[in-house]
Amino acid sequence: MESETNTGSERTKAFDLDRTIALSDGIFAFALTLLVLSISVPEIASGSSSSELWTALKSREQEMISYLISFAVVGSFWVRHHKFCGSLKAVDGPFLAINLVYLATIAFIPYPTQILGDFQNSAAFAFYAAAIALSILVSAVLAEYSRRAGFLAVKESGAELTEKRVDDASVIGGFLISIPLVLLTGELWLGYLCWFIGPNLHRVWGLAGSGKH
Repeated sequence: MESETNTGSERTKAFDLDRTIALSDGIFAFALTLLVLSISVPEIASGSSSSELWTALKSREQEMISYLISFAVVGSFWVRHHKFCGSLKAVDGPFLAINLVYLATIAFIPYPTQILGDFQNSAAFAFYAAAIALSILVSAVLAEYSRRAGFLAVKESGAELTEKRVDDASVIGGFLISIPLVLLTGELWLGYLCWFIGPNLHRVWGLAGSGKH
């Protein structure tokens, strides 16, 4: 009787995990699809010439850049979340609540994407960077809760845990540092540089350190 109860509990946990993954994948797909709506259609007459159309499309350059950046960001978030969910053996109520908060931040990303594409100023940049940093932070909280709750199918080693925490901190740091930098200088390219350097800085240090040995 006890074995049947345990079997039923395991099936329930597996069902809850499967539904959680399905919902998460759906939200990610929805967010990725909505991103394209941040690129506005040129408002020119239907009988306009090809040169006029090309000029109008070129004026949407910043919107397209914002779209590509966000698609890459959300896509990388999905890869990380998909891999993370694949390492789980169970979930519970608090996990589902935190995951829903995380999915809310993902579904929100198309909005700051459109703001950044439309305005391309320091305020729009700060708004976008803050939204991405918040999403990464909630993801890190979700992962940390899962570790403490014992939901990981394979326990991470101390080195693996440290590497993942440093990775999350460096990515969040890159986005957060970019906000005051751009607000103070007004130079968006410095912020974009922070987004690139932040996630990769600890890897460069690691390679440099290993090269000394």
